[in-house]
Amino acid sequence: MKLILILFVFFQSICSFSQLNYKELTGVVRINDSLFIPYEVYLKKDNVNEISGYSITDKNGAHETKSAIKGIYDPLVGILKFNEFDILYTKSSFNTFDFCYIHFEAKAKNFEKLKMLTGNFYGKYDNGTKCIDGKLILADKSKIEAKQQKIKRKLNKPKYKKPIQVVQPEIDSIQLKNIIANEALTVFVKSKNFMLSIYDSGKIDDDRINLFIDGKLILEDYSIKKEKKEIPLQLLNTKISVKVVALNEGTSAPNTVKIEIKGEHQFIETRTLLKETETASLTLIRK
Repeated sequence: MKLILILFVFFQSICSFSQLNYKELTGVVRINDSLFIPYEVYLKKDNVNEISGYSITDKNGAHETKSAIKGIYDPLVGILKFNEFDILYTKSSFNTFDFCYIHFEAKAKNFEKLKMLTGNFYGKYDNGTKCIDGKLILADKSKIEAKQQKIKRKLNKPKYKKPIQVVQPEIDSIQLKNIIANEALTVFVKSKNFMLSIYDSGKIDDDRINLFIDGKLILEDYSIKKEKKEIPLQLLNTKISVKVVALNEGTSAPNTVKIEIKGEHQFIETRTLLKETETASLTLIRK
């Protein structure tokens, strides 16, 4: 009897967890007939009608941007509506006022079994004025990945003389974003007090850096360790910048530094991948 009860509770917990999972769709934003931009959405149903989540535009590209999403789902008529409304982070150098938020509506008979979303969208700036329009073409991310794995297994069968490598989409945690040379990550926050932690999450190979905060040298010729080096940050103004300069590549290139920034309601996690003398930066902007 106890075993049955345990199994029942376990099953219930699995069901509850699965209800919290995001519906993951990947595809492109099509503008005109010639411009295609990678686009992903992660949607979940908060109740019968309300939708929340986020989007990632130009993933792994120079203008990668994560935006918050809100919307509604009407199961009676089978319509899903959502729109972007807030930038969570971006690698783009554009002014935030120049960002065009997607407003989308499409047919969706069953949210739980949603496999594809296609339809036209219209764009609006933050002040509500119209910007660019286009089309969204999205499909179930797990289905696409399964097909890629199937193709990879087929191509790597013994009848082929040389194994063929199939490039897989990055499926790291949404919190982990690599910052490469001369790249700047901008994160929008609401708190003003944060704790910056830097450390080496892999093999300790004497990676050395200079760390600047708002242009001031905080750590000079610092050797990255396994233990976290913690530095408190306070946004006295509306923004604060953190810059890492690689002084070497250690015994195992490239120079890698794990960066964590923890606030009252936000946790930012990233990693630099740099060659000697290269720099990467992260800017926190308080809204």
